[in-house]
Amino acid sequence: MVIAPHCDDETLGCAGIIRNVLASGGQVLVVVMTNGDGFTFAVKEQFHRLFLTSSDYIQSGYARQVETIHALRWLGLPDDHIIFLGYPDRGLKTIWAATWDSSQPYRSRYTDSDHSPYTNSYRQNAPYAGETVLANLEQIMRDFKPTLILSPHPADEHPDHAATWAFVATSFLKIRNSGTALWPELYTYLIHRGDFPIPHGYKVEELLLPPRPLQKRQNNQWYTYPLNSDNEFIKEQSLKEYVSQLRVPIMSNFLHSFIRKNELFEEVQIPVIKHEPSGVDLSILDSWQNQEPFLVNPRGVNPLGALEHGANVTAIAGAIQNNALWLHFHIPGFSKKRMRYHVSIVEYHGQQGTFQREKKAFYFSSGDTNLPMDDIIRCQDDVVSKLPYPPQGLPDYFFIQILTKDIFGAISNHTVWQPALIEQNMANDSNR
Repeated sequence: MVIAPHCDDETLGCAGIIRNVLASGGQVLVVVMTNGDGFTFAVKEQFHRLFLTSSDYIQSGYARQVETIHALRWLGLPDDHIIFLGYPDRGLKTIWAATWDSSQPYRSRYTDSDHSPYTNSYRQNAPYAGETVLANLEQIMRDFKPTLILSPHPADEHPDHAATWAFVATSFLKIRNSGTALWPELYTYLIHRGDFPIPHGYKVEELLLPPRPLQKRQNNQWYTYPLNSDNEFIKEQSLKEYVSQLRVPIMSNFLHSFIRKNELFEEVQIPVIKHEPSGVDLSILDSWQNQEPFLVNPRGVNPLGALEHGANVTAIAGAIQNNALWLHFHIPGFSKKRMRYHVSIVEYHGQQGTFQREKKAFYFSSGDTNLPMDDIIRCQDDVVSKLPYPPQGLPDYFFIQILTKDIFGAISNHTVWQPALIEQNMANDSNR
């Protein structure tokens, strides 16, 4: 099962493996999150007018669907193995983080709609809301029963790609925690990042290599999937079907950058936050020395971040103790910089057959925070926070993201949306 944020991502990242699976007798399902109907440059090229209407954007979305169908025919994929969800291009980030309730959906500034206007969407008139996206993905996964899921990489710098990763990982974890026999493997593919692919352009004899900052993260394994000359040729023919993108010069160069000797995937390992005995004083930095971080934040390619030397979150470790989630942020230069750190936590609870989503947020700097003073410890290069929960109130799993903002409020750095499982079925701390 290949999940693509836009029409063409499935071919850019996964054409070779799609073709080989089909040629070997396997089945492939491609799920396209949006129809790419918010790319103004391409829509202007299509309609040759300066002022575009919502109808223009919708017609562009239909045109991109046709391109996807034709592209995937080159790979041998039947038309009925393509699902278009019809969610808003350039809107998935907001839907994931802020517009969850289907009674208050997001409205696209391109299609001027708060629901899918496409007649062939997986769910007709699907509201632009997070709970609807998650329900769609979960149902599709349960129906298709994939053994392998290919998702956008969490460090992809396109907001739609990063949000697609979060939705896919949430669906994956929800199914995995439900006790079902469905237990697919999860891998990711990278499309948008300033230092990828290198070199840019049509370099058919070159290899796709992961960006160096992403290679250095702990417990992550990249896999090279080789393409023979026949697969390279078929992938190129497939990409030629995306006429709407190729006639935009900067996009043409970008798409051709993925015709290489291989495709590239990273295996996903979901970290587990473990319980610590009551006798361990987690407010002391020494107690964190042997804790493996569950999030390692690689160097980004944000130009503003490059100007801000230091004071970025480089790693986060976590622990559970006495119904509280403790987080240790390592921030070299924290006490010397006037930066503010905004922490967002999206947590999921699935006890007793229910499923609930809750969101927490807090901020801190070297001189300010909205946490109780007893629940935060600030040191020279480190911050430790404590988030208490009621008895039996810990989530099954959560996602966390940290935005670093300068004194003017501009974002200079951000982490990925990192998922983590909470260690379950543990004895009470007092009995350990």
